[in-house]
Amino acid sequence: MGNELATYDWLALAGTLGVIAIYGMWKTRQKSTGFEFLTGKHESHWTTIGLGIIATQASAITFISTPGQGFADGLGFAQFYFGMPIALLVIGVWIVPRYMAAGVSTAYGYLDRIFGSRVRLLAASLFLLSRSLAAGITLYAPGIVLSAVLGWDLNTTILLTGAVVVLYTVFGGYKAVGVTQSAQMTVIFGGLFAAAYFLLDSLPSGMGLAESWDLMAVYDRTQIFDWSLDPANRYTVWSGLAGGFFLAMSYFGTDQSQVGRYLGGKSLREIRTGMTFTALIKIPMQLFILGLGLLLFTTMHFTEEPLWHNPAVAKVWNENPEHQAVDQQWKALQAERREAATAFVRGADNASALQSLEIERKSLKAAATGEVQANYPKLETKDTDYIFLGWALQGLPAGMLGLLLAVILAGAMSSASAELNALSATTVIDFGPVFAWSDQPSLLLSRMLTGFWGLAALGVALSASLAENLIQLVNMIGSLFYGPILGLFVCAWLFPKLPENKVFYGGIFAQLSVGILHLANLMGYLDLGYLWYNLIGCVAVVLIAFLTPQRAQL
Repeated sequence: MGNELATYDWLALAGTLGVIAIYGMWKTRQKSTGFEFLTGKHESHWTTIGLGIIATQASAITFISTPGQGFADGLGFAQFYFGMPIALLVIGVWIVPRYMAAGVSTAYGYLDRIFGSRVRLLAASLFLLSRSLAAGITLYAPGIVLSAVLGWDLNTTILLTGAVVVLYTVFGGYKAVGVTQSAQMTVIFGGLFAAAYFLLDSLPSGMGLAESWDLMAVYDRTQIFDWSLDPANRYTVWSGLAGGFFLAMSYFGTDQSQVGRYLGGKSLREIRTGMTFTALIKIPMQLFILGLGLLLFTTMHFTEEPLWHNPAVAKVWNENPEHQAVDQQWKALQAERREAATAFVRGADNASALQSLEIERKSLKAAATGEVQANYPKLETKDTDYIFLGWALQGLPAGMLGLLLAVILAGAMSSASAELNALSATTVIDFGPVFAWSDQPSLLLSRMLTGFWGLAALGVALSASLAENLIQLVNMIGSLFYGPILGLFVCAWLFPKLPENKVFYGGIFAQLSVGILHLANLMGYLDLGYLWYNLIGCVAVVLIAFLTPQRAQL
């Protein structure tokens, strides 16, 4: 990678993002109060709500990492979202009316009405911790993209891309986030369909979606449903419906970055319509993006798949002449696979041969990875997040690469701006009494806190390192905190007469329990898919709250 962008790419990239940012700042040029800056004026249409919910969740990580996830593992990751439509239905029918009736501006204000300030501040603190970490990863992802494409220093790239997001969020606040998210999602959908078109166009003559699907079925990559009951399996129907439901309930029902999107709606009807739109489109959208990974894996059967998609690993690997023998093995394996895939598409019954070649491919890649890790222990060898970008650099015509980069960066801007707005809103509104701030915060204070959280997220981004897969990392971070947060809200929704101190203890010890479970997973004492953290954390809060003696006090 590190290729130079063509003039048309620069025009597409700078023009698309520049127009969106300028449009957002122009639409929000009128002065507002600090409160309106943080929470809006309750004037959002259902399309703005629906696109805002999707844009907040679908960060740059979605468009960098998800195709790589599909490339490596197929469509099974879509099960992660199976519980989401059910959760959105429950929230729209049952939760949103409670928030609106309570007249709260943040989700955590509702807890204050039920249990008091300690529970409110506990939930808000867990949100600030989890969301600031996630916002950092959100800003880290586009830095990887431009660093790889342009050959820039990664930290410099993170600072430059993050600064754009922080500046227009500090300038425009809530309304700028909403206005720009609609435009960003339009660019995103257009760019994804364009990528699908060029992937299909790159397939051999006479080969289309049906043939690609049949070829991917040989490797079980077309399998969506996994009915296994093994809790160690990360993505199954059951983990998606159970753990995914609790994760979605917490994310959409208690996370201020999402609650703030729909509480700014004109009416309950507009909010419910927007949430229904999100529920209907999310799973098909994820399947489509995962499907890009399947198409990409198909194209690699008829072109030359690089041994390393990560340019940093490719650089050190190619500098060592002793690796030429492995490179020759890899090329020979690619040629054999290309011949077998061509025969399969023409009707040959050679699925077993393709499967054997895939085992050899993985074995050779694993051996090469082990060698790199032994010689360069600090170098990250996981490279699924570079697969889609690597193809784009080689396979897209001038101008289209710039558009795809605009899609990725627009995703980062839309998600990160909403997260920063939610972090500052929670700090000002929920922690205002602690710091004796006014009920009507000044515009200057609101902007300063938005800038503070932007700098904090940049700090996390600068200290991050590439995980196995970024989309898995950001969802894992959420799962560590969302279960206990949701448990606090379940107590408020279902058991509002529980004493405050019992609920507070429940939240504290449930969060500690989830942390211990995760530590046991990391140390190898436990093998549990992280989606189950959401269910366990939520149930733990409720159980501990009921079992804590009434006389217990802090």
